[in-house]
Amino acid sequence: MIKIMKLTSYRHLFGLESGFSINSLFLICSYFLSIFPILSFGIRSVIIAVWSFLGTLCLIRSSSFPFIRTDKTSRLLIIFLSTSFIFLIFSLWYTENISDGVKRLIRMFPIVLIPIIFYLNKEIFTEQRIDWITSLFCFSVMIFVLYQVICLGFNFDILTNDLSLIEIKRNNLHHLNNISQDQIQQVKIRRLRNFITKLVDSHPIYQGLWISFVVYFNYHKLRFNSNSVTQKIFRVFIILFMFFWMVLISSRMPLIALFIAGIMTMIIFKHFNLRKMILLGCISLGCFFILLVTFKPMQTRFEEVLDNIFVFPTKGNDIYNYNSTNVRTGIYYCSGIVARDNWLFGLGVGDIQENLSKCYDQKIGAKIYQWKDYNSHNQYLFFLISSGIMALFSFCCFLFYCFRKVIISRSSHLFYALTVICIVMLTENIISRSDGVLFFGLCASLILLSSKNKIEI
Repeated sequence: MIKIMKLTSYRHLFGLESGFSINSLFLICSYFLSIFPILSFGIRSVIIAVWSFLGTLCLIRSSSFPFIRTDKTSRLLIIFLSTSFIFLIFSLWYTENISDGVKRLIRMFPIVLIPIIFYLNKEIFTEQRIDWITSLFCFSVMIFVLYQVICLGFNFDILTNDLSLIEIKRNNLHHLNNISQDQIQQVKIRRLRNFITKLVDSHPIYQGLWISFVVYFNYHKLRFNSNSVTQKIFRVFIILFMFFWMVLISSRMPLIALFIAGIMTMIIFKHFNLRKMILLGCISLGCFFILLVTFKPMQTRFEEVLDNIFVFPTKGNDIYNYNSTNVRTGIYYCSGIVARDNWLFGLGVGDIQENLSKCYDQKIGAKIYQWKDYNSHNQYLFFLISSGIMALFSFCCFLFYCFRKVIISRSSHLFYALTVICIVMLTENIISRSDGVLFFGLCASLILLSSKNKIEI
């Protein structure tokens, strides 16, 4: 009897109740789409194309297709989703670098495409199937992190080796005996982050975004679902393991967002009473300060922020004159200038980088800005600079709509994910790369599929 029930459950997950169909293929592709962290960029593109085609076929064949035009909710939702993107498309009319603008729009298009196809096929995605999509994403992130940890274990000398002569020369440092421990740690952190980025072609910021979701999702399952002792131990291990990796790769903003979003979620959804919240807050702060004092890479990164938050990199090219913090200070300075001068209609989606690079050269003059392109590192500024105040306003309206929906549906894990995204977007253009585009698109899809009549996942 149990085997029959399990078989029926799996048939439901893959839409096989009445045999193999286009719906089954669409569901299978949806599950593959959810494990994008462990897929190469080429495979992602193929899956998105196939998934979109199958989703469109499912929609056309569905009984609800004739009513989409008259469905006010669907029309309003599509308008909310696509308005900011339409403003970006419109900006091609006055941008000079049209080819770069088109490339950016193609890269960003899934943030509109994925949620719309998911939502219009909402009848296919039951609560159990949505839970599977979320769980598969979390599983793929764990595999992704585990692979990096294993590779780091075989290359542990990255963390322990002294600075090489090449590193000393590249960073314009003096003899090893005259270099401070802070400078050594700074170079080693760069060494580790470069190793990780080359290994998996994914920046620590995006990894931090994914991991923060996995941490809260497992906490949510641990607190609100019935688990055996073994399951509880396993989930606690996952949370600690994921958190350790975030600290090790020095993913600062996702770490900060994790704590802020976690506290906001617990307050709004009343996971704890006031006394427990205060106790939890004190414990969290205590753990944070212990890590700050005892874990050297984390300590170095936060000291760097405090010492350089209002400092520009100078015209030199050595390690004393630049770090990730003062480089960002220069980025925000120039982004502010460009946004101030072009706030009404923006520069056009293709001309942002050229104008920012020109500002870096003329206003700051540090050589590091010539080594590679630095974008605005703020998603909100991106919309403002590219297409003006209306594009920014429409994007914020969509975020507000999503917040309203998750609060009404009492989906605390989706509220948490959206809060993390909004916080990290203050310091990153997360929808400038496939890693961020797909994560944003997947989270937006889960939010749009949530309903106040469903039990929270």
